[in-house]
Amino acid sequence: MLSSPYKPKRRYTGKIADPSRWYEFAARPGDIVVSTPPKSGTTWTQGILALLLSGDPDVDAAISRKAPWIDITDADQDARIAALNAQNGRRQVKTHTPLDGIPLWPELRYISVLRHPIDVHFSFRRHIENMSEDVLGNVYPPDIQEGFRIFLEGDHRDGASLVSIIDHFRSALEFADHENVLCLHYSDMTRDLDASVHQIAKHIAVEHPPALMSNLVASARFGNMKKNAERFAVSAREGFWRKDSDFFDSGTSQKWIGVLKDSDLATYDARMAELLDKHKRNWLENGGGSLSTAFAS
Repeated sequence: MLSSPYKPKRRYTGKIADPSRWYEFAARPGDIVVSTPPKSGTTWTQGILALLLSGDPDVDAAISRKAPWIDITDADQDARIAALNAQNGRRQVKTHTPLDGIPLWPELRYISVLRHPIDVHFSFRRHIENMSEDVLGNVYPPDIQEGFRIFLEGDHRDGASLVSIIDHFRSALEFADHENVLCLHYSDMTRDLDASVHQIAKHIAVEHPPALMSNLVASARFGNMKKNAERFAVSAREGFWRKDSDFFDSGTSQKWIGVLKDSDLATYDARMAELLDKHKRNWLENGGGSLSTAFAS
């Protein structure tokens, strides 16, 4: 039986997510919640969880069906939540709502992943280009400089504005010292995936023999997930993407170098100075180990 959760401190609004959906989810001890800004390693982390929970390097993660976005506004969401509630064994779900906007049960495990904000923006731009239908044209216009201005100045939740990413970061900071919360950085996962997979395994209390863990880490590498997008990509085999494998674009960072102008970056620097101190900005952009340790009082 679950304890009473920490109730959300803030209600986040947008067209894509409805936080009230959380109260239709029959949470159970051991469930895992992945909370990230979009394009910050969400599917990568969920793929790692599918590998660890199954112990199968060839697992069909089928994330959209088995580990859905819990608070998305979608015509099929009632059926997804009913199927999720009927699942046996340990379950995982995802959300793009910050931790302070969802219920936090002590018996669940939470994983938050952050990424350099400009990398999020450019990855999301590529993300919508791969969608079969045109969406979010209001926040991702064809002109890159105009889109970046909207990213810096807007407060939209749909499409990941800078402010929405900062909200995630501040919320992760608030809960980083909770025993059931793990805060990761995309750059740290890229630099040392083996260590990150072991860190996640420890957080969710899953153990496998060393040889199997080595195989699971190999399966969790970006190239393997791209190669096997039909098993790992969100909404794979559903015609949602122009090309399923392009859901995993390249996994690289700093694609904005040589694309954004010096004036764009100067505006970004000024905006970041308004929102975060230098120490916090450095972690959000570059990672560098445990969030709770980096800002321990």
